[in-house]
This record gives sequence, C-alpha cells and structure tokens, in this order.
Amino acid sequence: MDERDGRRRVWCALVRRPLDPGGLPVAPVDLTTVLDRLVAGAATFAAIDRDDRGALARRTAVATAAVADAWAATALAIKHATGATGAALAEEIATGPMATIRLCLLHARAEADIARDGRPQAAAPPKLLHPGRRTVGGTPAPLVGIDVLPARGPSGSLHDATIFGGVRATVRCVDPGGLTAFDRSWRREVEERPRTGGVAVVLGAGNVTGLAPADALAQIFEHGRAVLLKLHPLHEPLEPVLRTALAPLVDAGLLAIVSGGADTARAAIAAPQATHVHVTGGLATYEAILWGGPRPADPHARPHPRTTITCELGNVTPWFILPGRYSRAALAFQADQVSASIVNNTSFNCIATKVLVTCRSWDQREEFLALVRRRLESVPPRPAWYPAATRTWEEATGQSAPGDGTLPWWMACDVDPASDDRLLRREWFVPVVAEVPLAAASLAEFAGRSLEFAHRLPGSLAAAVTVPDGLSTADRQHAEQVVDHLAFGVVAVNGWAALAYALGNVPWGGFPGGTLTDPKSGLGFVHDPLLLPLVHNSVIRCPLSAMLRPAWFPWHGSGARLARGVVDLYARCAEGRASAWTLASMLPAVLRG
Repeated sequence: MDERDGRRRVWCALVRRPLDPGGLPVAPVDLTTVLDRLVAGAATFAAIDRDDRGALARRTAVATAAVADAWAATALAIKHATGATGAALAEEIATGPMATIRLCLLHARAEADIARDGRPQAAAPPKLLHPGRRTVGGTPAPLVGIDVLPARGPSGSLHDATIFGGVRATVRCVDPGGLTAFDRSWRREVEERPRTGGVAVVLGAGNVTGLAPADALAQIFEHGRAVLLKLHPLHEPLEPVLRTALAPLVDAGLLAIVSGGADTARAAIAAPQATHVHVTGGLATYEAILWGGPRPADPHARPHPRTTITCELGNVTPWFILPGRYSRAALAFQADQVSASIVNNTSFNCIATKVLVTCRSWDQREEFLALVRRRLESVPPRPAWYPAATRTWEEATGQSAPGDGTLPWWMACDVDPASDDRLLRREWFVPVVAEVPLAAASLAEFAGRSLEFAHRLPGSLAAAVTVPDGLSTADRQHAEQVVDHLAFGVVAVNGWAALAYALGNVPWGGFPGGTLTDPKSGLGFVHDPLLLPLVHNSVIRCPLSAMLRPAWFPWHGSGARLARGVVDLYARCAEGRASAWTLASMLPAVLRG
C-alpha cells in the first residue's frame, strides 16, 4: 500500500465518524496541539481525490441543516432579538445556515465537475466581452465573462430560476489571450490553487454569523488549507452550534473552532504552523495583523508579514439612481430595494447602502426620496447590539439616540460633498445614509459625474446602479459605461449587491489593485468554488420591478418560513433526494408576500 492510499484510508476513517452528540465544546487545549492536528489534516487532505472532497462538502451541508434552528436562535440572542419570528429570524436563517449549506453544495458540485471534466462547469461557456474595446478608466480590454446562474448542486438543480427569479450574474475575468488561453488558465488554476496547503488562521467577523464559516470553507476547498477559525467575541455563544454544523470538517482534521480575544488571535497568527491569515473586519484589525500593532507614523515603513494575508475590510457603499422616466411600480420597487439594504441586519453590513446618489435635475427625485423615507418610517428601529453602535450613530447624526437601546433609520438628504463630506469619508457602521444629488443636465453628464464621484469614495467592495427602462441607444450606452467602469468587486444593476454574496459562486472581495499597505476594501476573493482565474469583478443584474415581493425584504410576511423552506430544500439536495415538492410547498408563502 503506497503512502497516498494509506492517507486515503485514514481520511475515510476520519470523515465517517458520527457527529458528537449535542455539539458540545471540547475542553480548552493549547494552540500548539490544535495547530499540529491541522497541519496533519491539510497534508492528508492534499492526497484525497475529488469525489471524497465532494462527499465531505455534502456531509457538511447535511450537518448544517440539522442545526439550522439552533443556529438562528443563537444568532437572534446575540442580536438582542430573542424570540423574533419575522424579518430578523428570516435574516439569520438566510445569512447563516442557508448560505453555508448552499456554499457546501456549490463546492460539492465543483469537485464532481473537476473529477469528470477537469474543471468546474459554469451555467454557460465563457465568452469574450467587448472584443476590441480600448482600455477606459482602468478596465482591461477585453474581458472574459462567465455566467454563473443558474448554479447546480451535486445531484442536480438548486432551483435558482425560482429562488433567484430574474437575476443574472456574470463574473468578469481578465482575458489572457482568447478563450482557448482562458480555458488553459482556468484548468491550471484548478490544478494548482487547491494545492496551496498549510494552515490558515481565519479571524471571523462579528456582524453576520455566516461569514466566518464561509471564509473557512473557501480556505479549505479553494486553497487546500486547514483552518483555525477564531470567532469574533460576539459569536462565542455560537461555538457549540458551529462545531456541530461543521463537524465533518472538524472530524477530518481540517477545522478547529476557538473563541477568545486579541491575545488568542495574536498567538495563533504568530504560531509557526500558521501559513496564512484571512480576516473579515475593520482596517484597524487588519493593520494590527500587518504591523504587529498600530501602523507606524513613518510613511516609508514597509511591513514584513510572516504569513500571506487576505482580507475583506468593508466599504462606503454607493447606490446610483440614473435619471429617466420610471413607472410608479418601478420607482416604488427600487425605493424598497434601497430601503431594505439599509434595514437589513440594522445596517451592520459592510455593503449596507451608505450613499444614495441621485441627479439633482431628475424630475422624480423628490418622489423617490419620499418613498424611501416612508418605507423606512414604517419599519420599527432595531436594537443597537453591535459594539459602540449607539455612540457611532450619535456621532454620525449629531443627535441623541433613543433611551430604549434602538437605532432609528436616519437619512441625510441634499448632502454637498464639497462643503460637508463627513458622512462620505468613512464607513459608518450604523443605519445612516447620505443622499448626494449631483448636478447634471443629461444622463450622459450624470454618468460621467457618477464615475468621478465613485472613485473618490473609500472602498472598492460593491456598488449598485438603478437603470430606467426606455432609454435611447445613446443613453443605454452611457448607462452601461457606468456599470462597466465602476471600480468595485461587485456591481449590481437594479438590485442590492448583497445578492451576489448570497449566490455563493460570485467571487467576493475588493476590486483588484489593493496592496498590503493600501488594501482598500480587501485583498483576494472568497466565494469562488468555480476556481476562476484572473478575476476582475462581477456584475449581477436584477429586474427593475417585480410582481412578487422578494423574500429578503424585511416587510415580507413569510420571509422566515421561506428561508427555512430553502434550508430544507438544500438539505434534500445534499442528500440526493427529490426537492421539487419542498419547493412547491413554499408557493403559498411566496404569493402572500
């Protein structure tokens, strides 16, 4: 028996162990022991074939579905919303267990495709975008586009056409010299990237409970690294739940979950077994990792990190409303989209809308703003559960927060960046948004001014653009130029960019160009189960209006029931069972809205 076969037998014994009853946390152990086991797990994983990797991802999906209710209940308690049954519950199910299960299914499908065809299969063959186009605003000419919807799971359809009805998603990659050259680059990426190996220290974010598991899955399946996942202190109550949800990975020696403060993080990063660090959080955390403390005052100082580093650091997220004539239904639907992007998770999101950019001369501007204000006023304020949120909200608004511990939705209209850019210089991690009307006499002029304004905003993670119907050919071209040249990792048309994160197969990260000392919104991508090479950015396109209310709107009456239904549907997909009836059973809740 050769070494590879021996490792495979050890692997099979590891991953088929039953789950620990109750998922209780293990007794504290020293990091050296934990990291040594991860080193061994990564080495074993490197010798495992694609079929076994896919099976591991499927088992993780099933294990996660089994604790979906406990996950959501714990998340609600963390966010001071214990017992909630409406929008808050829907959000916690969707962004925690549901997103994790979907990501596992996408990884399982990718592994099956690689085993069969040598690379993952997208929804359609790659295509050249804008062949012969000259470089404008830093966008390479041309790009290769890969459509990633509808995605498929390991046993077939994930029912994307129904769940994400009308949404299209295209990942745009740098063209290495034609489609044949791109296919070679893709196959090389598939062969080489998962061989990276080693141990990644993942520092989890504190705002959304599904972010840390997603970051861990990316390191394991996309890079072949074992992961020490250090939870954010807010998420310590989730440790036993996550240990059960991700038990197949823990049992395989590919994942260890620990809690603790900054001392734990520093010790893990400094350990000789750690070869990579990934952090989702704020710039201060990133700089503490990079420099080992506060950033030096010397502008010529250069860091010398011991490990490689990737990160996602947030964004001052803009939403551009292109001027034109909108129907009443379209105007109301887009106002609801903007409002929902502010309300979701109490705006404690790196992609919560922070700047609403309009055209001052647009004749529907006041009507649109009134719709946004009215919708926000209809939603009760939520608890200020994130650290320092009350103080931050008061600093941003210049007002005193309510005494009941909640944070109202607050929108400052008619902000002039030339005289007061206070709300635009940094990401305010509270429910605060600034409306900035740009002076422009035409859509073409507004498009140019919008691009100039966007390039001045901090961050490069995501942006949204609302585009009216019925534009002339020339104006349609100007609108596409805005979409094409916004320097953000994801650009969403007629929808919130968070949908790209929910899809799971749209690479998520800052626009390329960040450096160690100036990372902007981050370095590297997660959510890339297709292992795409040379990723530039992605564009998702959503309907301008819809007859049915999207389930992620906070005022959807059946959002929690639908999110739980999708968890069950995905679990059946992971188990290889028929799921069409599960989907059909959700139809009444969809129609009720």
